[in-house]
Amino acid sequence: MKCVVGVDLERRSSSVIDLLGRLQFAIDETVLLHVTEPIQLSLPYSAYGMFVETDEIRSTLRKSGEKVLVEASEEAYPLNLHPKTELSEGFPTSTISDYAKQAHAKLIAVTSTVRSTIGAVFGGSVARGLAISACQSLLVSREDVLPDEPLRVVFATDQSPYCAECAKLLVDFAPKGIAHMTLLTVHERAKHEGRLSLLRHTNTTAALDEAQANITVRGEEIAQWLSQNGIPTQSRVVTGSVDEMIHKVMKETHADLLIVGSQGHGFVDRVLVGSTSLHQVICERYPVLLLRPRTCA
Repeated sequence: MKCVVGVDLERRSSSVIDLLGRLQFAIDETVLLHVTEPIQLSLPYSAYGMFVETDEIRSTLRKSGEKVLVEASEEAYPLNLHPKTELSEGFPTSTISDYAKQAHAKLIAVTSTVRSTIGAVFGGSVARGLAISACQSLLVSREDVLPDEPLRVVFATDQSPYCAECAKLLVDFAPKGIAHMTLLTVHERAKHEGRLSLLRHTNTTAALDEAQANITVRGEEIAQWLSQNGIPTQSRVVTGSVDEMIHKVMKETHADLLIVGSQGHGFVDRVLVGSTSLHQVICERYPVLLLRPRTCA
């Protein structure tokens, strides 16, 4: 498997390199990619011309990019990430996505800030853009390096066929660094209760109880399959709203990483389409792995 890591001048990428190393995915090659953005001067060129030439600015930025790539490679090498470096020019989101597609990479990894940093090269805007537009799976780390302890993970699922594909993809990634994973299924009982109440001749309580029982059984089956395939997993079914339950379970389990499928129906669709996905990727302090089993054509 090939992975592309976005490396920024501010060295925030150290966090995602560390997380990649600790997950111990079956990575054959990690491309450390730094993107030098086009020079955009806020004043007319003539106001700068007397002080510095744009070619000099561009040269300085390239040298800085080369330096951080060397440093990132030194970090990635002892983590068995098999790094190589690439320097490119363009806009980060599209350049990273296009490079990953051309290289047939299955995973993109970047570090995202959790504060509003206007103009940050690898801040929330790039993570948001990649979450929306990239066709590869996406690992979004945070600036803080995680404590040096075994990784605990929450895998949020709606038990749909698409999420089954996501589970298979995760097994294909062969993460050896996950000590424990909670398979989280949220049963939005109150929402479904309102819908069922509109139907005549339906015992709403009995229908919801049966659905809860089926969800519980299926969750146990998926958790057992994941455990048999090398990822220690325990199923957990909770009732409530998706946003609140993700946050609550992440906190209760002291999880280091949230895993979700990147598209689908029901629960996963709510997580990854619209404001909820932007909240998870940009605003929450925990890292997020978006799984995309159906990659670029």
